[in-house]
Amino acid sequence: MLIFSFTLNKQDKVMEVFPIDKKVEQLFKEVSRRIFRLQNGRSLDSMERIGADTRGQIGASYLSLKNLAGQYQPDLRLAQLLWGTKKREEQIVACFLFPVQELITEKITQLLQYCYNFEIAEYFGTLVLSKRENVEQMVNEYLNSDHPYLQVTALTAIGRSRIDRKLNSPFTDSYILNIDRNKFTDTNVQKVYDRVSICLRE
Repeated sequence: MLIFSFTLNKQDKVMEVFPIDKKVEQLFKEVSRRIFRLQNGRSLDSMERIGADTRGQIGASYLSLKNLAGQYQPDLRLAQLLWGTKKREEQIVACFLFPVQELITEKITQLLQYCYNFEIAEYFGTLVLSKRENVEQMVNEYLNSDHPYLQVTALTAIGRSRIDRKLNSPFTDSYILNIDRNKFTDTNVQKVYDRVSICLRE
């Protein structure tokens, strides 16, 4: 049995369909149900009290979503289905389930333009982009783009790479200091850059 799932087309800004099999459909429904059970009303109330936009969220914590994702094998179709919901929690789980090296560059670029918010862009940079073999090439491309989500993803990939690879990271102190901060017109991007570079300016 085939159903249709949605993936994103960068040029037309519309959804295109592809068929998936019954197993992936069942996995998607199972993961969606388990995510829903993690809803936390108190967390949402706390976020709303400080003025955060909680639309499309159920308040599940990052740790609980990470633990849930850890019970499944990486699966491109399942991750795309979760991402396509455009919901916070589903997109966080998707970040853990994307098979990093299977994703082609064009697909990553398309996905990132439809992040739920900047939080998701940061998770994608940490969990997906930083693990890529061609991370330096993609970071250079995204830093020079004019899309805030791509820029945030690139900056968090830099930070994660420096933690994971230490002296072997391609992102040296001089690389970071030479990034043109003036390209970052969005305040969210500026804040992420400041976090990544702060230790270099002290």
